[in-house]
Amino acid sequence: MKKLLKPRDILLLTLAGIGDVAQEFKDPMQIMGKSYEAMYGFIPKRYKRSNFLQTVRRSLKTGNIEKIIRNGEVYLRLTSTGTKSLHRDFPILNLTKEWNKRWLIVAFDISEKSKSVRDRLRNRLKSLGFGMLQESVWISPLSIGEDMKEFIDSIGLSEYVFVMEVSGFKLGDPKELVRRVWNLDSLEEEFLDLKSRIEEINQLIKNERDRVNKSEAKKSKTDLKVYLNELLRKKREIMMERLGFLANFPPLPRELLPRSLQNIFDFIKRII
Repeated sequence: MKKLLKPRDILLLTLAGIGDVAQEFKDPMQIMGKSYEAMYGFIPKRYKRSNFLQTVRRSLKTGNIEKIIRNGEVYLRLTSTGTKSLHRDFPILNLTKEWNKRWLIVAFDISEKSKSVRDRLRNRLKSLGFGMLQESVWISPLSIGEDMKEFIDSIGLSEYVFVMEVSGFKLGDPKELVRRVWNLDSLEEEFLDLKSRIEEINQLIKNERDRVNKSEAKKSKTDLKVYLNELLRKKREIMMERLGFLANFPPLPRELLPRSLQNIFDFIKRII
């Protein structure tokens, strides 16, 4: 199941530079100002502007974001605390620049009478970006063995769970394994569809802006602007889809992805 993006997630991801928005927002209104319009394009209609402003205030209070002054202007910026929150909530951001070619394997044998604890473990594995190799065997290319050990100890399952780190394959193609475990065929189709739709809507917007600029009749220009605004609304919806896709993308090194999906990293500005 995909992680549903909350207003806080959207705020932090956007400030982190995931998407087409800069890493800092100008804030002349002392809470969210002119550049708010750019980020607001990512916000679903169900989020009222007032509710989102509450998210900004709450994030300032918790220290996930901060205000800075530059040339007399107020900006919002992601803090180290906010960055850590993103790393915790979105596994794709935990990838290192170079994969160490090692795999983490988590295997467990938990009885049916402990179903709630078993489900909690599975949910944790999913949230960390693990893929299910078999019902009780999960794998990940991330070096997060210590994090897993701490979590397993915290829920009292160290007797039933085994965490192993292996260096490679003796038999079989790791790319084929990744394709099956993380259902990359479906992700590839979704990614290419989003890419195509964004390119198409951008071209339509460009064409319409050219028509508005060339139009001399006031009435005609008004009609063109109405259509242009509709195109911009559709683009915001697609960009929201893309943000959700990126946030839920499994944490897999570039070399394990098919060529078409390797471009995913061009859309994700790595948070250091």
